[in-house]
Amino acid sequence: MTFKKWIKHFIDVDRPIGDLAKEISRDKKFPNLTSKKSDYQKGISYLESLRASRDAILAFKNAWTFYYHEEKDVLDNDED
Repeated sequence: MTFKKWIKHFIDVDRPIGDLAKEISRDKKFPNLTSKKSDYQKGISYLESLRASRDAILAFKNAWTFYYHEEKDVLDNDED
């Protein structure tokens, strides 16, 4: 699952991850990121190119951590 699809599950959450989800869902140019480590940097670079706030970048970093580990668990379980 892409990060963009995954983050949409948090649109109604009243926390920074929910704010991030709303912004990403409205942003037609937000890159389709997968759980590749190189995609993490693409996400950071994209947000920096928009001059996103430190809070927005921190929300992305925290959300990415959850996303990455969740995707890793799914992939690990598929190998069983």
